[in-house]
Amino acid sequence: MSLVPASKAATYLALLRAIESNRPASKRLFDDPYARLFLSPAFRLVEILSRISFLNNFISWFIDRNWTGALTCCSARTRLVDVMATNTIQDEGINQVIVFGAGYDCRSLRLRMKKRVQFVEIDHPDLQTQKRDILFETKAGREATVNYISADLHTQDLDQVIPQLFQKGHYKTMFIWEGVTNSLTAPIAPKVFDYFKRFRPGTIIIFTYVDKEVLEHPEKFTGAASVTRLLQRNKEFWNFGIDPASIKTFLASYNMELMYNLDASAYRKMYYGDDAENMKGYEFYRVAMARVTEHSW
Repeated sequence: MSLVPASKAATYLALLRAIESNRPASKRLFDDPYARLFLSPAFRLVEILSRISFLNNFISWFIDRNWTGALTCCSARTRLVDVMATNTIQDEGINQVIVFGAGYDCRSLRLRMKKRVQFVEIDHPDLQTQKRDILFETKAGREATVNYISADLHTQDLDQVIPQLFQKGHYKTMFIWEGVTNSLTAPIAPKVFDYFKRFRPGTIIIFTYVDKEVLEHPEKFTGAASVTRLLQRNKEFWNFGIDPASIKTFLASYNMELMYNLDASAYRKMYYGDDAENMKGYEFYRVAMARVTEHSW
């Protein structure tokens, strides 16, 4: 899920996407046929059971009871990022999509873009190698024209790892940075924003982040305490957050302007409609879109 060694969090997210993909076609928010490929044997059994409609409902209920909001937030935010990405590629003339910390998500394959777009995935070498090995067993994975670049943000500088070619003027770029910022340490996350701002004005960044208050007071947010305990058991932590009230100022310091900033309640409402009224949890998890403005130097 992040540019750090392969994490269980990436597997959890793959499971949630697989469960959503196994809902009836008329109800599911997206179809990710690759998610099941990255599951552990135990999770693979859960995924197989979730193909049966009433068991899918039970599994979804069980997850929500124990990790309130996790499944509905993941599903709605994945759909939102998919829609944002597809519409932006079409409307803004994007011809290069750079996915930071793609984890086990295969957006470059499953979006099936009609327009010719260069996809680049940048991730930790351990996770990326494992992902590529698994995908190579599939026809789609062997035929995919995705540029993979390994990067360990703890030890490497992005300018030394990522070719300068990607910043050339003939590229109109969009970054997707989903489910990553909260896992990075405070010194690293700003370095990535600083890297984004070096791209030409008009570059789009779609990213997720958590309300910084959840890092110190998870008890204030429904579902936050349970997911914090789960992460701690796996020796994984949320380290970085942004105050939603000051995100415009935060982005302005990196020559970016805020375009959208939605919490889980808002994007669940967009895709679950009236059913979202009964969905709680993960209100601290937000999806934002920003645009690089004219450089001040």
